[in-house]
Amino acid sequence: MKSTDFFQTVKDCGAPCNSMFFSENERAVIRYWVGSWAAVCVASCLFTVLTFLIDPSRFRYPERPIVFLAICYLIVGCAYVAGLGAGDSVSCREPFAPPVRLGRLQMLSTITQGHRQSTPCTILFMALYFCCMSAFAWWTCLTLAWFLAAGLKWGHEAIEARSHIFHLVAWAVPAVQTMFVLALGKVEGK
Repeated sequence: MKSTDFFQTVKDCGAPCNSMFFSENERAVIRYWVGSWAAVCVASCLFTVLTFLIDPSRFRYPERPIVFLAICYLIVGCAYVAGLGAGDSVSCREPFAPPVRLGRLQMLSTITQGHRQSTPCTILFMALYFCCMSAFAWWTCLTLAWFLAAGLKWGHEAIEARSHIFHLVAWAVPAVQTMFVLALGKVEGK
């Protein structure tokens, strides 16, 4: 058994935060690479949302779900940028005190496990999970709206009259999923 496999044998034991799979240099490159793309995502989604706010009548169904997709991805991008700014302080816990009999043992910081250990981690989880699930639902709503418009020749008024169903599915289902995950305490700092 490798020394890194030990944490997998203990129930609810978090993986070490640093240097388990990547060196510090690799982690820095990955963090800034993802952060850079998140910033591009924020800029492009913000442009889309601001364009919508200038003239909402231009975005009618079946294209309107694109605006809600942009809102979801704007929040996801902001969460990634916030994670870049916060570094390991959100996803990692301070090292535990060593066992009494092993007083000189240097303990490692571990990945946050459970939503009660780190409020910032829980908030970022909720933003990411809810908005990603909502974005998946909005993609489905967008394809359904396009199918209704192009395949079944529905007019935009007919699709808009049923748009409340899109909102119910795309916002309520992810909200219930997020609450369910929080209730089970399955939040981790990965």
